[in-house]
Amino acid sequence: MVCTSLNLFILIFSALLLLNSIYNFFYLRPAKPGLVDSKIAILIPARNEEENIKNLLSDLSEQSLLSDYTVTVLDDNSTDLTADAVQAYVNQYENVEIMEGKALPSEWLGKNYACHQLAVAKSDAKFLLFLDADVRVSKDAIATAISELQSKNLNFISPYPKQIAKSWSEYLIQPLLQWSWLSTLPIKLAQRSSRPSLTAANGQFFVVQTQAYIASGGHKAIKGEVIDDMELAKSLKRAGFKGGVSNGSKIASCRMYQNWPQLRNGYQKSLWRAFNSIPNAIGVSMLLILFFVYPFYEMLKGSLIGLLSYLLIVLSRMVAAKLSRGNLLASFLHPISILLFIYLLITSWIQHSRGNLSWKGRKL
Repeated sequence: MVCTSLNLFILIFSALLLLNSIYNFFYLRPAKPGLVDSKIAILIPARNEEENIKNLLSDLSEQSLLSDYTVTVLDDNSTDLTADAVQAYVNQYENVEIMEGKALPSEWLGKNYACHQLAVAKSDAKFLLFLDADVRVSKDAIATAISELQSKNLNFISPYPKQIAKSWSEYLIQPLLQWSWLSTLPIKLAQRSSRPSLTAANGQFFVVQTQAYIASGGHKAIKGEVIDDMELAKSLKRAGFKGGVSNGSKIASCRMYQNWPQLRNGYQKSLWRAFNSIPNAIGVSMLLILFFVYPFYEMLKGSLIGLLSYLLIVLSRMVAAKLSRGNLLASFLHPISILLFIYLLITSWIQHSRGNLSWKGRKL
């Protein structure tokens, strides 16, 4: 009887995730870009991004519907030819400029300090738009993002780029990013709420009103945080500002990692912080197994409820894949994806406890 009640509870939970995914799917319709006449500062922190930065600057040189914008790249003490790659665009386009990053203070993490320097230098703009160097954007991406922010009367917005996956590890892990917030957060409510608990964001593409950024303390308020995007969004909400994640899959794309070692190292550097403590990480892992692995096990044993729970989760993954322009077939591998995610979470805590975590040559 207990087992049957548990299975029914999991089935109901799976159905709720699907319903929330469907609601968000229809809410997150693509915004229509309009002419933006406000001053925009596009800010790119770059450390050893010699190859990626060329593609992004090429995209940004072709932006439409913007009347006043600058592109500023901060070379964050790169050891490759990032500065030379940017300088070629500085020489060609008058609205592209490069800054030399200062030495990293001990209390700061690298990207946070780079973004802070950029924001201070361009604080005269009405909007600050942070982009990672490995992002690619469409010709109307910036205008679309700001138009959506203005039409929804938000203070910040984070259009979630399409996550490009080519290796086996990317196919298993990367779709979980969009699915996690699409299935669990009521996005419309989250965007309008000032509650930090209702927050999702992606630092790959983050737009914020300058006055809101300054009033919340900006990156200075989160100087030592590994998960900078989420913490910046929470900091803005704690200061009373509204905003959150949106669907940016039609205006931006990003391939975060090229292979398993890169993906493993990238997730290990931050997953420990996402759940704050080892007990929390253990609890989350047990819940993930219960809701997303156990139904698959029950299905293999011939349980109809197990089959239905598994299919409902697969459908919620498919809704997320359709919205984010991802791979639909990867949805059927959800239990394997969850187990691999748990492995990354466990090893993240192990590496953190040993003091072995680093990113781009810097200890975390």
